[in-house]
Amino acid sequence: MTRASPPGSEGADDLTVLTLVTSILVFGLLILAHEFGHFIAARRVGIGVKEFSVGFGPRLWGWTRGETDYSVRLLPLGGFTVMVGSEPDEPVTEDSYKAKSVGQRSLAIAAGPFMNFALTAVLFALLFGVWGIPHEANLASTEIGQIIPGFPADKAGIQPGDVLLSVDGRQLEDWRVFDDIVAGSLGRELTIVLKRGDQVRTVTVVPASDPNEPGEGMIGVTPTLIYRRIGVLRAVGEGLAETWRVLVAWLATLIGFITGRTPIDLAGPVMTVRFIGSTAKSGLANLAYLAGFLSLNIGLFNLLPFPALDGGRLTFLAYEAVTGRKPDPRRESLVHFIGFAALILLMVLVTYRDILRL
Repeated sequence: MTRASPPGSEGADDLTVLTLVTSILVFGLLILAHEFGHFIAARRVGIGVKEFSVGFGPRLWGWTRGETDYSVRLLPLGGFTVMVGSEPDEPVTEDSYKAKSVGQRSLAIAAGPFMNFALTAVLFALLFGVWGIPHEANLASTEIGQIIPGFPADKAGIQPGDVLLSVDGRQLEDWRVFDDIVAGSLGRELTIVLKRGDQVRTVTVVPASDPNEPGEGMIGVTPTLIYRRIGVLRAVGEGLAETWRVLVAWLATLIGFITGRTPIDLAGPVMTVRFIGSTAKSGLANLAYLAGFLSLNIGLFNLLPFPALDGGRLTFLAYEAVTGRKPDPRRESLVHFIGFAALILLMVLVTYRDILRL
């Protein structure tokens, strides 16, 4: 059976100008929000900021204002906010990170992820205010709304917006007919005729096993949605509610992974870029939702108590608050360095797997 999922990808040659530009804009927005959270909170509690950067790697351009150097760098895969006194050997001054209370330092660290949560709520509220809320799947149509990365439809080059005409010579009256055919064709090659713009194309796919319905087939496509318009105040409320629903689902998945009940299929930068590119082609509403979804994921991931992440730094601050003793700065710095190296290694491995899946 087909299942709803965040918007997907169109195929191995998906790296178009639209994909790259959209991905840079989306990543840039999420990173900017996160780092701005750190920046504004640090300044609010009296911590100086030496450098504010969106992106990693070689510097593309930047400027200096007051004590802060602002820059945009080549790789939009993260960013950093360097606070005064954050290095082990730096002297303690009035605007130093080390000179502030545990509460003030915690606020400066936690503000990054929480700014991502705020961005998610804003994007969802804008989405619901402008387009309305998803009311129901448009099962009377055979137009494809979304593609799930890595599934047969993705590999066959099927795209959002394609209209399904027939499967193995059987004309499709509505989405239910198509869904039933695919569900009953696990492992059997299907010939699908579809319409893309003014062109009629034929593709072959072999349905994979539906992870939610063992024994049934799926190719990784979902129907379009019918939206219902709502007022501004309700849009704000629905934005907050959807943010909460996604947060709870993320935490449930994490708990399932920890307990061994739920496998986690990590998507690296390559799959995420393809994900964004295909979503951009399926419409601005889907792109706004995906940006909010990714922003929430970034915020939650950064709160994990792992070295180098914001959650890891908050763990050290919690230790200081409980024991009344500051951790040795050099040892803490070493722990974060090791954690950062581990995260880079994980990114390389996940990226390599992404490339193998293209």
